[in-house]
Amino acid sequence: MQPNLLLDRDGHRIVHGDSRLAASYRVALDGQPAALLHADPPYCLLVRRNARGQERSAKGAKIEHEAVTRFEDVGRYRLFTRAWLTPAVDALAPDGHALVWTNFLGRAPIRETAEALGLCFHGEVQWAKLGKQGQGNERLARIYEVALVFGRAPAADLGPADQSPPRALIGGYDPDGEGRTWQDHPNHKAWSVLEPLLRWYSRPGDRVLEPFSGSGSTAAACVRLDRRVSAIERREHWAATSTDRVSAALDASRG
Repeated sequence: MQPNLLLDRDGHRIVHGDSRLAASYRVALDGQPAALLHADPPYCLLVRRNARGQERSAKGAKIEHEAVTRFEDVGRYRLFTRAWLTPAVDALAPDGHALVWTNFLGRAPIRETAEALGLCFHGEVQWAKLGKQGQGNERLARIYEVALVFGRAPAADLGPADQSPPRALIGGYDPDGEGRTWQDHPNHKAWSVLEPLLRWYSRPGDRVLEPFSGSGSTAAACVRLDRRVSAIERREHWAATSTDRVSAALDASRG
């Protein structure tokens, strides 16, 4: 598909395009390197099959959200990861960082691919999701998702200021209601999850690359934190939603 620039405003760019294609990055970045690659790609979810190996129909399983992607096996996911991560890493600045959200099955394919492309693994950030309040005001949290952290330089070469980044985030899935406001994308990331990561791994004025924009959670957070975002989204509906959300955030920032 040919990338289509939907928004180009105040240094922010939203592209309707395929993140596996270098052309999408050229349009999104317009020649500017990204200080931070923040990616929330489809997770390594496998095709559901019954005991006979047949794909389960909608009657036998809960109908999934149209934004959910499933893969035949981990090998297919590995190929997908290589396809999008290669041009994304090419767009990263020499001193840049990359954060990639994933589930358990996706950890190894993403890490191995990133390291093969020259990135150095720095660790992971765990997002613990708060459950409902129990007796005595007790609330339990379970590990919900993780973000793998990479840098151009090995972690051992980093200075003292880089040694204590966020490693665990605790909060609800949508505590501020932004996910519901912007059509309940299944991979919505709350402001409370995005803010500390964007503050630590980028500075005001830096460019943040988001190859899987979805409903625009990261893009809108970048506007609030005075980062410039270059976002790509393959599904036309969600690319338009990201555009609307960033436009609304820009309007709000002007008071």
